[in-house]
Amino acid sequence: MLFLEHLDKYNYSIGQGSRSGYVALVSRYLITYLTKRPPLIRSIGSNLYKSRKKLLYTVLTGGYDQLNEIPPSLSRSKKWDFVCVTDNPSLSSDTWKIKLVGNEDGLDPILLSRYYKLKNHLIDSDYDISVYLDANIRIRGDLDSFLSHALAPDRALGLLYHPFHSSLEQEVELCTRTCRGDPKLLEQQYHFYTDQEKFSDSFPHINARLLIRRPGDRQIESLMETWFNQLLDWSKRDQMSFNYSLAQHPDVLPCYIPYWLFRVHFKKLDHI
Repeated sequence: MLFLEHLDKYNYSIGQGSRSGYVALVSRYLITYLTKRPPLIRSIGSNLYKSRKKLLYTVLTGGYDQLNEIPPSLSRSKKWDFVCVTDNPSLSSDTWKIKLVGNEDGLDPILLSRYYKLKNHLIDSDYDISVYLDANIRIRGDLDSFLSHALAPDRALGLLYHPFHSSLEQEVELCTRTCRGDPKLLEQQYHFYTDQEKFSDSFPHINARLLIRRPGDRQIESLMETWFNQLLDWSKRDQMSFNYSLAQHPDVLPCYIPYWLFRVHFKKLDHI
């Protein structure tokens, strides 16, 4: 089972690696799943972050996606702001605040999008918590409830477990098979990490379509800088380089989010 592979890698990444530690993680996950099952989770609210000032933002560059409007019940929230970062001066919305940005470094649309996706401090400095969401994701659940279940109080970074694979090797195979990057560059990047840098790929593999961060955390900002520099040096496929980047910042311990929790509150749409 894929999720058990994620938990096994997580067990090692937090410095335990013992069988008892693994059993404890599996037991904790099963208890959480049974008590907060998808059909019930929308009704299990929490006030953990309800009073905090929160931002949900997305990035649209190069006309790659269309903007999905925020459901009316959420757009009227006084504790959430919704911001779309874009290079398109013609973009408008009834529910998103449009933040028009330039491109002084001449980045291509994909890298420009990744720039604002990863460098959240350029967008969210006035907030307590920010959530980045890919533009092809539609919100369909209560955001306060999701946040309460997704981000532990002692963590500054929340990420999704990948729903389909659990290793960098599998990421390379998928990207090559589905033409999501230059196969030669992907192979070079993989062997640079594993052969030259001796990267062991011991962290759970992530899906980067959603990121939760606490603005102002210097360690997270440094991690995001390292991550973006990897995109400049190698593939623009950000899931390729996150775990390597994380290994350079051992003091950062992410909060990993089960994908079923994401699916309760969000729906992935096809790119246009």
